[in-house]
Amino acid sequence: MKYCIDSSALIDLGERHYPEHVPVFAPIWDYVYGAIDSGELISVDYVKVELEKKADDWRTSFLGKADGMFQISEQIEQEFAAVVQEIEARKEFSKNGHRDRFMNGADPWLIALARSMPQECTVVSAETKPLVSYGLGAVCLTLGVPHMNLLDLFQAKNIGG
Repeated sequence: MKYCIDSSALIDLGERHYPEHVPVFAPIWDYVYGAIDSGELISVDYVKVELEKKADDWRTSFLGKADGMFQISEQIEQEFAAVVQEIEARKEFSKNGHRDRFMNGADPWLIALARSMPQECTVVSAETKPLVSYGLGAVCLTLGVPHMNLLDLFQAKNIGG
């Protein structure tokens, strides 16, 4: 099983809820860096670009340690084109400003990465918006791509348990 993580989950992880410098969260960070090193926790280059938009100590440190997790390939690009085509063709996806925001960000690339993996890959994000607002979780579920939040990931991996 692989996990494809979004910038929203990474920001929640490092900046909002589980600061790396707080010792009680060490099991979480041990898992995160171990999973990155083993290739279990991955993301796309566009998430790295989103994280680089705001320079702070945590992001700089994290990106220095996690550079190998960010991927892009011809296969991901081909799957991205298929994701875009599917969203444009399906009636569940309304044409609105949320769609434009979604299509211009990393989210469809994360779905493409997850779908391009030879084994099951679950998208991990903190997004909870409904489908009409193009929340990543709702879009994943509509497209048949597994999705979970950070707490679900921690439970699935028995972190801290």
